[in-house]
Amino acid sequence: MNNFLQENLFALVLFLLIIILLLIAIIAIVLIKLLLSTKEQKSFSSVLVPTVETPTPRSGEILSKIKKLAEEHVTESFFCKNHPDNASIGACLICEDVFCEKCLIESDGLCFCKDHFKTFVNNKWSQITDVKTTPATPEEGMFIYQYKRQIWRDRDIPSFVLTHYKINIEHDYIESYIQLNVITSKAEDLKMEIESFRQKKSLE
Repeated sequence: MNNFLQENLFALVLFLLIIILLLIAIIAIVLIKLLLSTKEQKSFSSVLVPTVETPTPRSGEILSKIKKLAEEHVTESFFCKNHPDNASIGACLICEDVFCEKCLIESDGLCFCKDHFKTFVNNKWSQITDVKTTPATPEEGMFIYQYKRQIWRDRDIPSFVLTHYKINIEHDYIESYIQLNVITSKAEDLKMEIESFRQKKSLE
């Protein structure tokens, strides 16, 4: 009986070692492929991407839009809005102010301050955008953040942005889908409004 157990134990250990070696080999192959693809992207970028000294009209337009968005962004802070002596751990998705651990509430991976957590749980929410961006078109979703901040600043209309990611295996890059969520009772009106806002921004 002991011999039987010893033989089986040896076979089990040998099997586990083989599995571990196979996993190491697979990880090594994946890492090598990632390194090679990164090198190819770098060499490709060095050939095609214009330098800062000679920007193309397209790159100049993108830089201008990014600059505008940066100017509209809330001033960065590292301390809680309610407790200036406490370091912030995150921002509320609705008001975008930063808060400490005592003031921030997390629900299903979403963070809200105490006031706006009540807003979140007491309302039904509807998604009104699903804009795809890629590493080549990061500016496509900027109008969503601009619109969100505008309706909050000017009209106290709460909303929050979620970003979902998807790997494009065929072209080897990550797609981002930017989704603006608003209170369901206002969704139809805001959906039409944000489309007009988008068209207006595209003409600027």
